[in-house]
Amino acid sequence: MIRAAVAALLAAAAVCFLLLAHDVRATRSGLRAGDRAYAAAPSGASWTSGTVLGGAARSLLSAGDDIAFRRALKQYVEASKLHLRLDNAVDVVGARGRAQDVLARAARSGDPRRASQASTLLGILVFRSAAAGSGQSQVDAAIADFTDAVRLDPGNADAAFDLELLLRATGARGSRPQTGQGGGFGRTGRRGAGGGQPGSGY
Repeated sequence: MIRAAVAALLAAAAVCFLLLAHDVRATRSGLRAGDRAYAAAPSGASWTSGTVLGGAARSLLSAGDDIAFRRALKQYVEASKLHLRLDNAVDVVGARGRAQDVLARAARSGDPRRASQASTLLGILVFRSAAAGSGQSQVDAAIADFTDAVRLDPGNADAAFDLELLLRATGARGSRPQTGQGGGFGRTGRRGAGGGQPGSGY
């Protein structure tokens, strides 16, 4: 009786192992397929995979954050393609808002380089809103995002360039914000001034 129970348990464990191995391969394949689709046409990328055990393989591979960041990049690309007109204002604002939400979550990632890249893209989106007439508060938010990006990853040359350019532009207009306003934290909860490509090392 005991031997039969042990044998059944071992058989069940073997089946679970085989299913998990299948899901790991499927998850990796889904990531590669999504990256290829993103390179060809970002809107067609999904990074989904047919798994049997749900999210077990994703957790084992620690792929959840990777997929979330890839989807954030996709949202950014889709929002950045939209040009504001009188007849599409609601759609554009909604798309930018959704992209900003997912990028803000990505900017709280534990990976400094990934969080820095997300903060940079977030600052770009926010500044575009400011350029469209959203006001000085959006400029201040963009500066905070670029500052966060540089502090998270001092090697992020794009963020450093964008920050310097924006500070020079706002300083020339006499509207440069005072460093440390609002407690000195950016929107992501990291210290700031007043507030990619999937699979390539973010």
